[in-house]
Amino acid sequence: MSNQPNLPESGNSKANISLSITKSSFWKRLMQRFRMLRRFWGYYRLQKMLSGFYVAQTIFETTKLGLADHLNDSAKSCETLASEMDLDANSLIYLMRLLTKLGIVAVAKNGNYKLTALGSYLRANNPNSIRGTILTLSDMAVPAWGNLSYHIKTGKTAFDNAFQMSFYEYLDQNAEANTHFNQSMEETTREWIIPTLDMWNLSKVNTVVDVGGNTGMLSAMILNEYPNLQSILFDQEYVVSDAVKLLESAGVADRCQVIGGDFFESVPAGGNLYIISRVLLNWDDEHALKILKNCRAAMAPSAKLLIIDFVLANKGWNTFSLLVILNLLVLCGRLMRTEDEYYELLDKAGFQSPRLIKTGGMLCFIEAVPT
Repeated sequence: MSNQPNLPESGNSKANISLSITKSSFWKRLMQRFRMLRRFWGYYRLQKMLSGFYVAQTIFETTKLGLADHLNDSAKSCETLASEMDLDANSLIYLMRLLTKLGIVAVAKNGNYKLTALGSYLRANNPNSIRGTILTLSDMAVPAWGNLSYHIKTGKTAFDNAFQMSFYEYLDQNAEANTHFNQSMEETTREWIIPTLDMWNLSKVNTVVDVGGNTGMLSAMILNEYPNLQSILFDQEYVVSDAVKLLESAGVADRCQVIGGDFFESVPAGGNLYIISRVLLNWDDEHALKILKNCRAAMAPSAKLLIIDFVLANKGWNTFSLLVILNLLVLCGRLMRTEDEYYELLDKAGFQSPRLIKTGGMLCFIEAVPT
């Protein structure tokens, strides 16, 4: 038996060292790639958020061009569209390719472009159009949001800084903007409120007073749904002046009394249901309380009040809720109200037994009765 120590073979030693270096290099490269991916993912997420501006602007400008209306009757080539609309064909082709990717248009078998069901929402004469909403966002909301930092710095309304007047002063002085805004109110009433109305039983109601009812879309839809109902549409004189045409086209003008006035002064009597739809969010507590008190003064003891509006949860707001909050701050300089804040206003105005009805959609209902 040898007394010589067992020395490692030189070949094995080199192999072990080489393996150790290889493992070290592998983990080093892996960590480098992980850090690169983490940086890229952060960049990608932000870039994706920022690119939403491009998509929105594409829809805005496509709507302003009236492209959907030109594709309403038949599919057309890019050259034909450019000729009909007096556009640059070389530029238009890239817009059409993007609109194809967005699902606004599709390519027919002959290579022409045709309007999709999604794209039809951009048409002016489509009964399901959201053109008014798009143009209101483009021409009023976007410039106001460009002044968000002004609001954050000063606490003053971003819209007022962008347009040098308040939201409703601007509507009063700009007929086209007012038309688009009224259209947007009609469109969102159709899409947000009407599908949820069956959650509130109107079968025992005789006369609805639509307080701040704009051009009458809500009244028209309710009257169509309930043939035995009567309605009183109440809003400012210049607003309800456009209501008769809408009510006549809906075939309900004979059951809707249109009254122009100021809900800060008084509200028409005679209803057993008073609806205030997306009105109170536009006003601070002092003015909102005045509206509610005037409703209370006009109401019989057996009448009911139904508020239809954005109602924030008392806590735990999600991303959409925060966007809605910021949007109202930007446009009108006011905060959305929570459920408890609405209840407090109702109590001060002389109402009791408030009940929140969640619709599962954009808006909630709050029902209350006179004290």
